[in-house]
Amino acid sequence: MMKMTLKGLLALLVLVGATSLPAQTPTEEQAGQHFQAAQEAEQARDLDKAVSEYRAALKLTPQVAEGWANLGLDLYVLKRDDEAIAAFQQALKRKPDLLPANLFMGMAYLRNGEYQKSLAPLNKVIALYPRELRAYINLSYAYQELGREEDAAKVLQQAQEISPHDTEVLYNLGKTYTKLMEKSYKKMAEVDDDSYRFHQVMGDSYELRKDYAHAQAEYLMALEKCPDPDTPGLHYSLGSSYWMVGKWEPAIEQFKLELEVSPEDYLTIWKLGDTYLFEKKYDEARTYLERAIQINPRQGQAYLDMGKLCLQTDQPDKALAYLQKVREIDPDDPSVHYLLAQVYRKMGKEPELNAELELYEKLKKQETDPATKHPDTSTLGGAESTKARPQTEEPLDDLKK
Repeated sequence: MMKMTLKGLLALLVLVGATSLPAQTPTEEQAGQHFQAAQEAEQARDLDKAVSEYRAALKLTPQVAEGWANLGLDLYVLKRDDEAIAAFQQALKRKPDLLPANLFMGMAYLRNGEYQKSLAPLNKVIALYPRELRAYINLSYAYQELGREEDAAKVLQQAQEISPHDTEVLYNLGKTYTKLMEKSYKKMAEVDDDSYRFHQVMGDSYELRKDYAHAQAEYLMALEKCPDPDTPGLHYSLGSSYWMVGKWEPAIEQFKLELEVSPEDYLTIWKLGDTYLFEKKYDEARTYLERAIQINPRQGQAYLDMGKLCLQTDQPDKALAYLQKVREIDPDDPSVHYLLAQVYRKMGKEPELNAELELYEKLKKQETDPATKHPDTSTLGGAESTKARPQTEEPLDDLKK
């Protein structure tokens, strides 16, 4: 459920007071004074007093829908959800389309665990105020709790169309997709927990946890159980699990078997080239890395590996061209700046070397500093990265000589 700060809630309060009333009878004037006192109490963050003042005002003038809505908001902040719902219901009897009353009545139902009851008011908010993202997020939460993940995903997809870069929407959409995946895998296990697809899924699960030995066992079982030897992806997955732990020969074997099935799979081609590069078999590495770049010109890791290859074969000018391409794709990846520093050292360009080295050290510090660390969003590898596999780097001290 989407949380709301007290400041955010107070921003939703509707101004009510003596001027909101149609006439100024003594009763209405007295009610206006209570409304004003309630709003002053809210500004002072004394919500218990505000509740008391709203109740006094509404006893005199119950027709003021905004007063009921404000009372409900204060009660919601105080986590008195049943009372809040009752106040919102009174507001909606008088003004059925009032945004705060519909939105927060739905949220109060959610907090009470009354998920089915939350659907109507939250759907109404979306119908009346289609850009109100809080309604989409809270409605998706209700659907998830009701076991309706497909409906939750549809709601969040609508929200993403409205606000494609909203992190709350993207986070909840990813979370929903994960639940759908888990639901699907659970169903798969119930249908047949010895199918090749189930073993493949288990292999993926172990690989995510970096348990490569168990991942390899599951992928081997998937290959054994698979009725079609030309099924794409299985040899790649097994090869990748070997590649991650530096078992180069079996990795090469599996990658080549994958290319017999999927000859244009650029990730397999890149990893095959990367493996040959690690073994310093430069001709083979060049063949596959250039092919990976040809198939996917945004494959940053292939450019990075070509930069390494050219450095290791004493071609700094060519290395520079490849690494500048990497820097365009992902300027925040430390490894490209480290390699550029090596290039500039070989070219005798000390100012450029020092600039790249300084940037490298800054980015590496950000990776390890808890205050600045952020999730790995590198785009170098497309769907995957080489950062977790065994790698060697020339000692940094060498660049400072």
